[in-house]
Amino acid sequence: MTLRPFWRYFGGKWRAAPRYPAPVHDMIVEPFAGAAGYSLHWQGDFWRRAVVLVEKNPVIAEVWRYLIATPSREIAALPAVEHVDDLPSAVPEGARIFIGLCFGAGDTRPRAAVSPMVRRDGGWSKLRDRAVRQVHRIRHWRIIEGDYTSAPDVIATWFVNPPYQVRGARDTRPGARGRVRYPCGADELDFEALATWCHARHGQVIVCENEGAVWLPFRSLGVFGAASPGARSHEVIWTREGTA
Repeated sequence: MTLRPFWRYFGGKWRAAPRYPAPVHDMIVEPFAGAAGYSLHWQGDFWRRAVVLVEKNPVIAEVWRYLIATPSREIAALPAVEHVDDLPSAVPEGARIFIGLCFGAGDTRPRAAVSPMVRRDGGWSKLRDRAVRQVHRIRHWRIIEGDYTSAPDVIATWFVNPPYQVRGARDTRPGARGRVRYPCGADELDFEALATWCHARHGQVIVCENEGAVWLPFRSLGVFGAASPGARSHEVIWTREGTA
């Protein structure tokens, strides 16, 4: 069984994972974890494979801590509310963030209220029930809160999916629309340093980017569906196969 995303996240790679190289090591490291779509996809067949997630955004790191540690029965007891203010005071912060992420459909931040799209799709409880079925299979995962340099120096399959150089910067303009922006965006990254770091990893390295990125010698991977209806993303990739 392929594990499905715990929530829908902008830039997530779960649907696209089969188009990337399969992992060749017993450990996967995602230094820009997000919703960990690559690891979830490949855990389906090899669910005891070690997974290390590194996440700079404390909000996303907290929801992973919650999912990894919380018993299924506690997640199952979360009420099917439509606003986080309706949650009992005893509900922990990680659960509140998880619910807020489930309220959205491809957002980069937790929402306070359920989106119309999620409501039409049956509410956030569908993702709650998915988490109940899946969390026992991520108990052995590890989450590190910090930037990509916090990752352990190990031989692994490295799936590097940073905010994209051209399209992944934050947009702080009031009422800004169009490109979805990350709380920890591309404007915070030194891409030259990131390229050097990628070259220094031990094992298999897979780096995701969008057409127009120049910080590694990327090649075309294909045209994928994007978050907005009818939109397309021209994805590129850089890989290095290795065992040491």
